[in-house]
Amino acid sequence: MASPAKAIREDQPAVEQGITTAFNSGANEGRITDLKLQKRIMAGRASVPLLRHRVVLMAHLRRHHA
Repeated sequence: MASPAKAIREDQPAVEQGITTAFNSGANEGRITDLKLQKRIMAGRASVPLLRHRVVLMAHLRRHHA
């Protein structure tokens, strides 16, 4: 518990701003997670255009199901 507490204390201004502002990066984090998942699934199996197509498709599906 000491290590996470120390990290929070060192980054206290950033932590305070993250808690007190109305803005968040949840949507971006979701897209980044989707991209990382697709990269792991397709590692070494497909080309960049196919990866791009799948990421765009996932973003489209996420928009319509959210």
